[in-house]
Amino acid sequence: MLRSLPRKAPFLYNESPMQKTILIIEDDPKITDLIRLYCEEEGFRVISSGNGSEGLQLALNGNPALIILDRMLPEIEGLEILKAIRQEKNTPVLLVTAKADEIERVLGLELGADDYIAKPFSPKEMMARVKAILRRSNGSSAKNTIIEHKKLKIDPEKMRVELKGKERKLSTTEFKLLYLLANHPGRVYSREELIDHLHKSYNEIVLDRTIDAHVKNIRKKLDDSPKKPEYIESVFGVGYKLKEE
Repeated sequence: MLRSLPRKAPFLYNESPMQKTILIIEDDPKITDLIRLYCEEEGFRVISSGNGSEGLQLALNGNPALIILDRMLPEIEGLEILKAIRQEKNTPVLLVTAKADEIERVLGLELGADDYIAKPFSPKEMMARVKAILRRSNGSSAKNTIIEHKKLKIDPEKMRVELKGKERKLSTTEFKLLYLLANHPGRVYSREELIDHLHKSYNEIVLDRTIDAHVKNIRKKLDDSPKKPEYIESVFGVGYKLKEE
């Protein structure tokens, strides 16, 4: 179904350098209007779509700063849209789901979502998550230096990861996690430390499996075997580290 989609969006848009654009892909007009209201109050420009195919076109052809993506949509469901976006872009994605179970959340993270929020949600909590994701996306390390480790090249300015000279597309959260580990090869980070680094911008209960899901996704994109890792190594009962050269 995705292959048959036209690559030209109904209308194109470009993010203003002074005003960030948020794309909302949600089929409930009331929820869309509520999110739009809060986003515009925070100074964001808002583009929205009520169906999956148009929303995907807008995501791929436009340049939003962040996408708020509903899990259940007509025409193309949310996880398929997320997979299609991740094949081409690392635009931050906040996944909205009516299914609050842990498996559903982990699945979204493994497919490349930067964060998730379950319905019904507080608009203030959603905006806190939106701003936290954007801070992680826009913020960079104090050193802000390119890291070259074995066959990896990690560029924080471009948010770009290369393996053997070929780009591997990581989500914003995955990039931040990898960059943190790569800054200190051999240093063991507990899951609690990684959770604090990625989610300290707002108060919430973050499961250890959230970090595990991100690591699993990074390994997959770097062709890194969890049994014989070349890059990210598990430290049993503690957390993760980047293997030293």
